[in-house]
Amino acid sequence: MYQYHQQRPTPHLLFDVAQGKMWDQRAVNIFGFNTLVGTSFETLWNDGAAYVFPSSAVAMDLVSTSASDTMDVLVSGLDASYNEISETVTLTGTVAVTTSASFLRINSAIILGGQNAGDISVSNGGTTYGFIGTNLGTTQACIYTVPAGHSLYVFRIDFNSATANPNKYLTVRNKLANDTGRVLHVAEATFATSQVSYDRQVPFKIAEKTDFQFQAKSSSGDNEVAVFVECVLIKN
Repeated sequence: MYQYHQQRPTPHLLFDVAQGKMWDQRAVNIFGFNTLVGTSFETLWNDGAAYVFPSSAVAMDLVSTSASDTMDVLVSGLDASYNEISETVTLTGTVAVTTSASFLRINSAIILGGQNAGDISVSNGGTTYGFIGTNLGTTQACIYTVPAGHSLYVFRIDFNSATANPNKYLTVRNKLANDTGRVLHVAEATFATSQVSYDRQVPFKIAEKTDFQFQAKSSSGDNEVAVFVECVLIKN
């Protein structure tokens, strides 16, 4: 990624990326929230526990816990070849609607109008791969898979929690799994304050076809933990 370019000079690269002025790169903001982080590692997403990725590309069922939810939902993810795909599905309340496309990964889901009165799930065979909590309108999951032909560069990571007890602490880590089956747990750290921030001077590169997630666990009890990650996705 460049700070300056002959044809496109700019002193404010990340601002230009967020505005969509760079044809080969775009901003990716990842938000994760888990209200019940216990003493074993859990994914920071609002459906709780450890996230499980689909083993193959499958059609997804979308359904709400409220009959009032009849809005459109945009589901974005990857196909069997890790290429980006998306589909807009019109909810029919508590009756499931199935996508036409098959998704290997779900990177996000967001309602396109109104406000969801119930919990909306994106699932297959009883396993949830995307979750929109009541009134939230979008997924709150620190889960992302890098599309084929791209790299993801992580610039900033913020963790927030109500844990502020000197005898209690949180452990966080980044779990990376690529398409060949290699799994890495990196950047493990502990904290006992309400917020910790990591501003990388040199961004952390995540390769194509890699599953990316942040996990957390507590030294005792249950805790609310949130994470905010600022990234740039770039075509290779």
